[in-house]
Amino acid sequence: MFSDLKEKDLGVHIEMGNDGRYSAISISTISFERESGKPFVLKEVMHVPGFKKNLIFVVMLEDKGYDVVFIEEKAFLRNNTIGETRKIGVRVRNLYQLHVDGCIAMACKAEGLVSWDDGKLWHKRLGHLHHGALKILQQITTRLPKGTLAQSDQCKGCTLGKFVKATFHEKDSHATTILERIHIDVCGPFSIALIAKHRYYVIFFDDFSQKCWILFMQKKSETYSNLCEFKALVEKESWKKVKALRSDNGGEYISGDSRTSVAQKGFEESS
Repeated sequence: MFSDLKEKDLGVHIEMGNDGRYSAISISTISFERESGKPFVLKEVMHVPGFKKNLIFVVMLEDKGYDVVFIEEKAFLRNNTIGETRKIGVRVRNLYQLHVDGCIAMACKAEGLVSWDDGKLWHKRLGHLHHGALKILQQITTRLPKGTLAQSDQCKGCTLGKFVKATFHEKDSHATTILERIHIDVCGPFSIALIAKHRYYVIFFDDFSQKCWILFMQKKSETYSNLCEFKALVEKESWKKVKALRSDNGGEYISGDSRTSVAQKGFEESS
């Protein structure tokens, strides 16, 4: 996690609750990547071999000229010099954990770099352009920062974009007529309700005709009544019977009273 670890006799000794005594043997800087904004940098961080947790002492932040405020299970850091305040921590049980936009610690050498922030910033601005192309752009354009727009850490977005999903297996069987097999799934709840206060919807998909129906509902408990409504609708229109339902085994139709009700209605359960 350290950028440039420098051995230094700090004369700092820390005693723990298990009677362990540890000494700080070196000092360095740690930079945290953030999803938005500049990196969060901690300077003069001590390296204490034997520690199993990373700790930030509030008293040391105060000595550096910062105010630390704890309000509603959140920790805020205020810079008295420029008057800037930012959230740095959240309470987890009896401790406050450092929280910097889902940060990832990175070890970044400073030699030869304009700054990590410049390289990352222009990489994102130009649609996650690879850094070899950034070097070419520096030669043929103006206004780009001078120096090497290098990146010592992998880009999270680029890594996720290169993931390849495995192909789906071919279905072992296909329906030979409409309503022979209906795929069903419930979606929700949504954080914002629709005009009619609907927070869920259930989707029905016919395996044979590839036709889709969507019914909205206010509560998840309405799934069975919506199923009956759908069954009556499609059977009246097609003059055929729904023979089987296939779900993702989420439990909406295969647990408790719903399971009995589905069986009584003549559905064949499958998942």
